[in-house]
Amino acid sequence: MGYFFFTENKFFTKISLVFLSLCVFADISLALTEARLLNQSRSGQTALFNLGSQDGLRQGDYAILVKQIKDLDSRELRLVPVARAKNIKVNSDQSIWVLFKIFDPELLVRGEKYNLLSESLMLKGRNNPTLGRLSIVNPKTKVKENTQMALSSDRDRLSKLKNNYDKIADTRVVSEKSDSDADLIDVEVWNVNKDSRHRSSLFKSAHKEEWSRQYRLSTFEKMVISYIERVNDPDFNYDDFYKKQEKSKFAFEFSENTNYTSEFNQFVRKESQRKSADAKIYRSLLEKGESWSEDFSDEELRSLLGQVSILQERDRRDWIRVEPTRYMLALEWGIPLADSQTESDKNYRRDDLKSVAADIEVVPILGHKTLERFSLNGGFRSNSSALSVGNSNANVDEYSFTLGGNWYPHHAPYAFERPVVFLGAFIRSGWATVNSPSLNQKANYTVLSMPGFRLGCKYLMKNNFGVRLSLSLETLKMDQYESSQLNSSLPSSPNLVDSKFGMSFVYAF
Repeated sequence: MGYFFFTENKFFTKISLVFLSLCVFADISLALTEARLLNQSRSGQTALFNLGSQDGLRQGDYAILVKQIKDLDSRELRLVPVARAKNIKVNSDQSIWVLFKIFDPELLVRGEKYNLLSESLMLKGRNNPTLGRLSIVNPKTKVKENTQMALSSDRDRLSKLKNNYDKIADTRVVSEKSDSDADLIDVEVWNVNKDSRHRSSLFKSAHKEEWSRQYRLSTFEKMVISYIERVNDPDFNYDDFYKKQEKSKFAFEFSENTNYTSEFNQFVRKESQRKSADAKIYRSLLEKGESWSEDFSDEELRSLLGQVSILQERDRRDWIRVEPTRYMLALEWGIPLADSQTESDKNYRRDDLKSVAADIEVVPILGHKTLERFSLNGGFRSNSSALSVGNSNANVDEYSFTLGGNWYPHHAPYAFERPVVFLGAFIRSGWATVNSPSLNQKANYTVLSMPGFRLGCKYLMKNNFGVRLSLSLETLKMDQYESSQLNSSLPSSPNLVDSKFGMSFVYAF
């Protein structure tokens, strides 16, 4: 990045510290933009979020994706960084991001919500520093001496004998005034060629635009780190934080609690940090044995949120879809878990008990964190079962339609590469034919089931194909409307308890 120094302008320093504090502990709430992951590419490096230009995002933004894993009232780790990202495409209500550094891929779940801390929102209203450039031309023998003198702003030029005296105390704060906030330094040397002298470059600092950009990203990351550290502090909660910002009843322009930190508060904070550090060392000793010190250097979050590097795409990435999948088709093969046939009929027993069903599932409302967990489904089933009629067995060939709904408690219905559990209820209506070979009788029935219940789990791959396993339980209420003979021995209104294990192949679109 080059050698530079900040001028020690007292006024500029105070204003910067105050402004940074306000940004971190007050204005940062404006930058906490809740984002929902709508889709992700097969490589996992490209993601679509439901935020766009209307939310203040700009194309080319850098961002840190953060997820809340624990309630803010708990004393455990609450916020964790998930990925570094750069915006490559922004629309009015959606944006595409490249996740060029993913810290934990398991936390990236389609349909889940995150905090998107973006550069443009967190640094909104902040001006870039005013930069100057200083060229130092030295004789070859005094390059080091003159460069160090320039870095210290020539403050020692008139105190050549300072090493002969001991400093007791500073009687006043030494400050400087400058037209720039920082100076970039170029180092040159004099070269002598016969009777001519010319300058040649020994070191050249970065361009002002590049340095300002790196400085802006560094400031952005410091603010993110400060925010995550503050929220993850076991003694932090928002109620106490907002209470400290209450205005004084006598002077509304001042806060009731100042930023002054008492000795007691400092002691409590140091004790909390010491206990956390001791606990971390103890865990490392137990888990890693003699190699515990390999990773115990800087704070874990600092190592995760390092300097944002320049993005270099090496491979082409798959384009992601604009919308999450709303529909899902399924073809199910069902196996009964109970057999209603009797052992008294020695002449006939049905063995091919099975069902084949096809259904479609629809997510009516997408994007809402609660309502998108509910879906509607309807389908058709062909079911081959049996029941007992006295001491005889009878075949039941049923054809019916279903209509119902499902609830997904943990993940959205369209989540990829996650076991998605659901609970459902449905009604069934159709017709059935009951045939008893032993009695040589046949009858037709209407079928009604209200309600039926199911529990299942599905798994979708990123190519939109997947599998679904389910358990269902219902009571088929059958009413006879036609018989092959008068005074038939077949029951007029039998009830058949139907419990099944279903395995389905599904396709989402």
